[in-house]
Amino acid sequence: MTQWLRFYFDLCLLKAAPQDAPASKSAFYTSIFSYIVIGTFLTSFNQDLLPSIIVALLQTALFVFITNLIMWIKKTPERFMQTVTALLGTGVFIAILAIPIVALGTSSAEGVETQSPISFLWMLSVVLIVWETVVIAHILHHAMVIPRFAAYGAALIYMYLSFTVTIRILKVMSYSLG
Repeated sequence: MTQWLRFYFDLCLLKAAPQDAPASKSAFYTSIFSYIVIGTFLTSFNQDLLPSIIVALLQTALFVFITNLIMWIKKTPERFMQTVTALLGTGVFIAILAIPIVALGTSSAEGVETQSPISFLWMLSVVLIVWETVVIAHILHHAMVIPRFAAYGAALIYMYLSFTVTIRILKVMSYSLG
């Protein structure tokens, strides 16, 4: 277990590449499950449980689908499992770091006094989003063997789709449930 945590930590610091990990079905499924759980937990700070679960499931499915599509286009399906494991594992790692930021932001928005101004929390959120984008680009660069510039473009497209899909799902659910 500590070997995997170290691997994800090194990936987040851009010291490792997805191919450095063995292709492991258990790590693959664990990363998917963990990504859904942490996504549900983070979203539940601002949403009810059902919308949080749906958003987490759809974000995970989007990540897996886009990765599968990219691997298919690049004709490297053998890298799919390691790439998804790396992407979702690092996503979990960064999401864990986001928990206090989201919790403080939620309590600040609800009028609870905190020591951190919302603008500082916003800056920290932006730093985490940029960091996650850089990590995604790093993983895609290695997995697809493409120039870093193209990997950053793919990472930005993923982040845009992820945010857009999440916002639209939450809007639709707020209309249906509210």
